[in-house]
Amino acid sequence: MVVDQDRYNIKGIERGFRILDLAAARGSIGIPDVCEVLEVNTNMAFRLLTSIQKSGYLVKEERTGLYTLSLKILSLSNVALQSLEIRKFAMPYMEILWSNFQKANVNLGMKNGDDILIIERIEGLSLPRTYFTPGKQIPFHCSGLGKVLCCELSEEELDRLIKEKGLKAYTAHTIVDPDEIKKELARVREEGVGRDRNEFIFGDNCSAVPIRNKAGEIVAGISASALDANMSEEEIEGMIPRLKETASRISGMLGYITV
Repeated sequence: MVVDQDRYNIKGIERGFRILDLAAARGSIGIPDVCEVLEVNTNMAFRLLTSIQKSGYLVKEERTGLYTLSLKILSLSNVALQSLEIRKFAMPYMEILWSNFQKANVNLGMKNGDDILIIERIEGLSLPRTYFTPGKQIPFHCSGLGKVLCCELSEEELDRLIKEKGLKAYTAHTIVDPDEIKKELARVREEGVGRDRNEFIFGDNCSAVPIRNKAGEIVAGISASALDANMSEEEIEGMIPRLKETASRISGMLGYITV
C-alpha cells in the first residue's frame, strides 16, 4: 500500500520547522527572510514568527526586529544527543585516548543529512582553544571529520553535495576546486584518514578516522585536533595510529568485524 504523504502534511507545522532550520542556518532572521524562503506574504511571515516566538523557541530582538533561536532549543538537542547510541559506546574510548594526549581536543562527529555535526568533544587542557560545542556544524570539504564522513559517497551524491553546499574558502589552504576535493576524498577513502591542515581554521590541525557499524558503513568519525600553539602538526599526525585503534574498538562495539 502506497501512502500519500502529502495527504497527512500540515502546512503550518511544516513551515514552522522550516523557519527553525532557517534560523539555525543564518543565525538571525527577519520577516523578509521568511517571505523569501517560504514564499509567503508579510502578514503570514509575521504570524508564523510570532507563534514560534510565543512557544519559546525564538527570541525577538526589539531593536532590530530579528529573531534568533532561544535556549529552549538546547533542551531538545541535549535529549537527542544523549539518545545517540554511538555516543554511549564511544565516550569511554575517547576518554582513554584523551588521557594520553591531553593537549588535544578529541571529537566525535556524525553526518545528519548533508550536515556534519560535532556530537561530543573532550576539550584539551591547553590554551588557547577552539570552541566546538556539541551540535555545531562543520564543513564537509575542509574538516577532518567531514572528509571521513563523506569519503564513501557516490560520485552522484558528492556532485549534489558540492552543488548544494559549495566549497567555501575558509583559509588560503582550503580546497575549493571540485576535482581536487574528489581526489582528496579518494585518498581519504584509500588511507582511512581525513586530514585538515589549516584548511578550516588557520593554525589548527586535525586528523580523523571513521567508525563503522555492523554492515561496514561509516556511521561516525573520531578526530584529534589542536592549535599549532598547543601541538605541532607532526604530533597530530603521530596520533593517527591511536585514533585508528580507538575507532576500531568503538566499531567493534557496534558489531563491525575487521576483515
